[in-house]
Amino acid sequence: MTFGREKRMWLAALALLAPIPLPFNSALEWPFLFSYAICVIYFLQRAEQGSWITLNNWALNFLGLAYLPIFAFDLRSAFSRGNAVTALLHLILFLVVVKLFSIRREKDKWHIVVAIYFLFVGAMATSSHVSILPYLIVFLAFSLLLLGRFAHLHMMNGADQDATPVQALPFRVPLTLVTLLVLSVAIPIFATMPRIREPFILGRGPGSGGMARTTGFSDSVDLSITTSIRGNRNVALRVQYADDVLIGDPSNLRYKGAAYDRYQSRNWFRTPQRIKALTPEESPSVGRVFRLGSEDDVVNTATIFMEPLRSMSLITPVETLSIRMDRSTMLGIDPGGAVTVPVRPAETVRYDIELAARPAIHAQLDADPESELSALDLGGLTDAIADLAREVMGEGSADERLDRLEQHLLNQYDYTVDFLGRTGEDPLDDFLFVYKSGHCEYFASAMVLMLRSQGIPARFVTGFLGAELNPIEDYYVVRQQNAHAWVEAYTESRGWQVYDPTPPDGRPTVAPQSLSLLASQLYDYITFRWDRYVLTYGADDQNNFFRRVRERLQNFWSKVASQESDEPPVANETGIETDNEQFQSPSIWRSRLPLGVLLAFFGATVVIIMIGWNRQRLLSGQGAYLLLRRRLRNAGLDVPDTLAPLELQRQAVESFPGVAEPTRYLIGLYLRESFAERQLAKSERQSLRLALRSLDDALREHHRRERKGPREDVDDLPTAA
Repeated sequence: MTFGREKRMWLAALALLAPIPLPFNSALEWPFLFSYAICVIYFLQRAEQGSWITLNNWALNFLGLAYLPIFAFDLRSAFSRGNAVTALLHLILFLVVVKLFSIRREKDKWHIVVAIYFLFVGAMATSSHVSILPYLIVFLAFSLLLLGRFAHLHMMNGADQDATPVQALPFRVPLTLVTLLVLSVAIPIFATMPRIREPFILGRGPGSGGMARTTGFSDSVDLSITTSIRGNRNVALRVQYADDVLIGDPSNLRYKGAAYDRYQSRNWFRTPQRIKALTPEESPSVGRVFRLGSEDDVVNTATIFMEPLRSMSLITPVETLSIRMDRSTMLGIDPGGAVTVPVRPAETVRYDIELAARPAIHAQLDADPESELSALDLGGLTDAIADLAREVMGEGSADERLDRLEQHLLNQYDYTVDFLGRTGEDPLDDFLFVYKSGHCEYFASAMVLMLRSQGIPARFVTGFLGAELNPIEDYYVVRQQNAHAWVEAYTESRGWQVYDPTPPDGRPTVAPQSLSLLASQLYDYITFRWDRYVLTYGADDQNNFFRRVRERLQNFWSKVASQESDEPPVANETGIETDNEQFQSPSIWRSRLPLGVLLAFFGATVVIIMIGWNRQRLLSGQGAYLLLRRRLRNAGLDVPDTLAPLELQRQAVESFPGVAEPTRYLIGLYLRESFAERQLAKSERQSLRLALRSLDDALREHHRRERKGPREDVDDLPTAA
């Protein structure tokens, strides 16, 4: 294989790899990628055969002029859609293909490399799924290998690059180590690079694991639409409780999303005009706190990571007493006590909450007279539904009548998601009197309207029921299949309470532990960490990171300093423990002396290990030859970079006769490995260090004789009488 042929094949392979993520991110259409791939594969095939096509200037000018109207139309369409990235990607793909078929000079290859890297940047900038990480590693390794190979070929290149035979790449292991080094350095750089704003990625594109596949929860409920939400395992929430003992059965965990007060034409709505703004408590240490209940009732805390749900609801457990937000976000509360945000989140939202021991429904019934009217709204109620409610609930207290209705729906109706053939104009009448089966939204809707018909305030509530424990990191996962609807009703004796008329077989369940579930949880753990510490890693996270590092360093130095002090730390006026006066005196350096000794010992150990490893590792023929040139140069021999191996051998033997045997041996193995393309055996590679030691001994003996000769001549001279 020749230099020119191999360079073309490397470029074609990198050009095929660069745009792979683009169609998955909807940044590039599949037909464009297929057309591009066909052209590059054809170029790769011709390059492998050694009969590539080189377009002349006339063809290049014609193709450029022909693409101008196409690019103008593409750009106009892109701006009308508000996205010019696709048009630019089309242009870059066109340039890469044209440049591949017009390679003449060495710099043309570097033009292609630059264009390919623009494709790579586009792929990375439009990707947010965790699968982009292995792609990044593969592309980085392949790019370093390509650049290393290009440099190697450039050094070995003769007058005719297309007729010069190619030698094996001698530094694949160093390139692998460089790849790992780059990745290891990139992580702390990413963590410590100053951030002056929130993350640039505002949302996930279709196909990347985000909003396009997140269904089952919205700001309105349409009873005429049914979805198979029970099979959707996409994550909606991740909840990490401070004390897992207090949460009870995970299958009974209930997370409130929205409380609806108005039913009309098969739809539930919540009135935006009745949403009240929550007044936050500003605190420099904990951020912005929104209080919903008394902090005296707090028994547990939790941290929630909410995925984008295409809703303005902030999902919270029904026991929530307060919400702490890190950002300057305003929250609202609707008449049913559900929390809302001003705009729909386009990325993962994190917030901390305080929890009570039992559901704390923060309805505005007592504070707002209109809230009571909204909980008794009779919109959508028919005479048949009111008559059934009166018959089922009967006489007695409000609590007894309410319980009778709940039990009636639980026992006399069935759960189903099969609505084939149902075309009634009033789905609730069909549910109660015709089919007597439905899903949770039908059960909850029917109970709310029946309670209102009898003067009991009630609301239709949606959210999530149940959560599965992820044992990998001890947090609870709430999935889209846990979406559920229930009822909140009010009586004077009980206050606002949760009622769930859906039969148990229709409520969301927690999947039993299995190998497939563990694999799913492992994937969820990886994607969660990717979202949390890569996509949404912002200035607040960085400040917290540096604060924790500073605190740990301060604690460490305090402990080291206190080892030399007999007095325990004392509290200052602020109540914070500090060290005694010795910690503030110059004697602090004596207290840190053991640490300095420890660090010096650690550094010396690392150096010794590296020297030992360097001496024990096997050399290659090229590595031994480079050491030979260096040692001869240090011994005083003029060794320019252009000096050929055999000429080096001749000059070394003339200058230092004792090095003849090890020099011939080292150069012979180097020539065999580098030019005959014969790999050295392990025993031969082990003998290279022995030959270098023999060379060192011969050079030392030569210099010893040179120093000794003049002294012997002086001693033989006759001394003065």
